[in-house]
Amino acid sequence: MDKQHRTSFILSIAIIAIIAIVLLLLFIPDMSSTLIHTVPDTPPEMNQVDGTVPEDTSAVTVDRTNAKNIIAAIKRPSEYFSQTQSILHHKSGSATYSRRVWVKGALSRIDIMAQSAQNATMHYVYSADSVYIWRPNSKTFHKAAKGSFTPDDEQMLMTYEDIVSASDEDIVFSEITNYDGVSCIYVEIKKPESGYLEKYWVSYSTGLLIHGETLDSGGALVYSITATHTDISTQSTELFRLPDGTFPT
Repeated sequence: MDKQHRTSFILSIAIIAIIAIVLLLLFIPDMSSTLIHTVPDTPPEMNQVDGTVPEDTSAVTVDRTNAKNIIAAIKRPSEYFSQTQSILHHKSGSATYSRRVWVKGALSRIDIMAQSAQNATMHYVYSADSVYIWRPNSKTFHKAAKGSFTPDDEQMLMTYEDIVSASDEDIVFSEITNYDGVSCIYVEIKKPESGYLEKYWVSYSTGLLIHGETLDSGGALVYSITATHTDISTQSTELFRLPDGTFPT
């Protein structure tokens, strides 16, 4: 798959997702629509601090042969907040997408942010088997089966699970490094079917992605994602309250 096809593929996924959401909201008004009370579109007391704490990794040796085992032993926090910025790079420029996610156990809330990254344009709450969707200031919400689509997919997120599921021979390099003050396990994965190279910087202390990149077979950057804010403190249950005042089941 060349750069143009890769970029077109990613953009097609984004466009299909947007079209699906619009059709869901506009043409299926009877799908679990519920009159709502007033719920703030921006959750209260959002803590945008870097909660990751670099650990002493001087005694840790990581290379391509053991990276999967080490990362497999790391678990994401059961509760955290993260703000990410994804950039699709193409010949004529780039497109930027911002997300905010709050996780508390089996619940995940994702806000799709406007270009300014200050205001949400869509809200999602994922439970174990359902997704709840509403627009800011909307009077209704919609509930649908989650299926195989995950909160990570919604964020276009590269995760440590991608590394664990990679073939051993596709991991070409790994080491302990530092990214923006965070001790990370750095991993490079070569995709044999496309020749693309994926780069991951995964926090050694939390297992959360700090930065990720995808380069085409010619070494040009086609996709990047960065966690711009991270907070691993306890998240308020109120963040997951639905527009009618109830919580996901």
